[in-house]
Amino acid sequence: MGLLDFNRQSEEARQKNLHDTLSYPAVDGKECEVLCVGEPYGIIQQHLGVLKQNSVVNFWTFGRYAMHHVLRHILAQTGPADVTACTWAISTRAVDDLLQLREKGLLRNFKLWIDPRVKVRNPEPLQMLQLNWPVAIAPVHAKVTTIINEHWKVSIFGSLNFTTNPQPERGQVCTIGSVVDVDNKILEEVFNERT
Repeated sequence: MGLLDFNRQSEEARQKNLHDTLSYPAVDGKECEVLCVGEPYGIIQQHLGVLKQNSVVNFWTFGRYAMHHVLRHILAQTGPADVTACTWAISTRAVDDLLQLREKGLLRNFKLWIDPRVKVRNPEPLQMLQLNWPVAIAPVHAKVTTIINEHWKVSIFGSLNFTTNPQPERGQVCTIGSVVDVDNKILEEVFNERT
């Protein structure tokens, strides 16, 4: 037997393809498609679809996209917005994506609360962030991003960081204003204390 087991790789690819079309009823008993996606933008568009007010969309990534990909998808629909987030880790690629969103006018303001381990794990993206936006460095393991403008209040939360992870991640996009308000209030309190 060689170093690579092509039968196993084929089975893994088949399983990921299966996840691209998987759906099941949501916890509340209503038929709500929980969508599992593949390559970031085309599949996110296909599966997360169009934002609706006062709704919740549940999803699994199966290792195919990260928080910054979902953020881009949402901002394309909400238009320019203020974004506040917390995460455990961030990559240079994610910061590049944030800079592109700002350049396109979609990211009006951005604030990030990130875990202190970023100084060891991700010093380059941390420096890029600090040159461009307010950053609060304090212990956190939550992954929450709020997107707010004159017409939308959106909260994305789950296990997704602003990094690419080949492991499955679980998330939710929520447009229920009261939920977003609480998430944003908690994030803002950290900024008021730490910056």
